[in-house]
Amino acid sequence: MSTAGLFSRTGVRYEVALDVLGAIIAHHSEQIAIERDKPQPDENAIKVAELAKSSLRDLREALEPDDEDGIESVIQRFGQQARDLYASN
Repeated sequence: MSTAGLFSRTGVRYEVALDVLGAIIAHHSEQIAIERDKPQPDENAIKVAELAKSSLRDLREALEPDDEDGIESVIQRFGQQARDLYASN
């Protein structure tokens, strides 16, 4: 089996974009869980996080592996946010 083309730049960047979105989705999930564990959860904060999570999931599902512009847009738009979220941990 040939591996030529198996690790294309676009394919690797696609995986990076998915990881970036997944990291932010995971952060929102964690924040929702933390809020729900409080004696008096802030339902508005939970709704905001759920909406953000849903929007990011939709974006992740719509992203195509051959959409170079879309992939780079996700990385540019959300990459720093993902780095910032996990740099503090």
